[in-house]
Amino acid sequence: MSKQSAVRDEKRRVLEEVGVYVSTPLGKSMRPMLRGGRDNILVEKPAGRLKKNDVALYTRADGTSVLHRVVRVREHDYAMRGDNCDYTEYGITDDDLVGVMTGFWRKDRFVTPDNRRYRLYIRFNRATYPLRWLRIKTGKLLRRIGSRIPPLRWLWRKLRRR
Repeated sequence: MSKQSAVRDEKRRVLEEVGVYVSTPLGKSMRPMLRGGRDNILVEKPAGRLKKNDVALYTRADGTSVLHRVVRVREHDYAMRGDNCDYTEYGITDDDLVGVMTGFWRKDRFVTPDNRRYRLYIRFNRATYPLRWLRIKTGKLLRRIGSRIPPLRWLWRKLRRR
């Protein structure tokens, strides 16, 4: 049994036995909606195929669990992207899926996907993706340039400490 299937099967087992899976996501790929290490998510088994804008928990080939949004539903797979990412992952199949997020806790408040503010956030997020992509790519380019030029490397480190 591969590491990927072991991780996926363990989470699926929890979903089968308990009916829900609660976790604290790590990382920054779903910011600003989810703050890594601070917010909690509620995941349930998907009822059929996922829809566009659903947030799915799935496992990659290396065994890592990922929580990303469905940006395109294709015939045999999905295209997924984190809200704070500049790339889209293709080829996520139903076998890779663990569950679908049905809500999250921000401090003591529970937010569901049918919340009006949440739906507005999704529309804004989708509409501003080209700008976000440009911001992320520009930041990566500036970091790469700044790390190769010694005076800029010093200045970059000094600015990051603030």
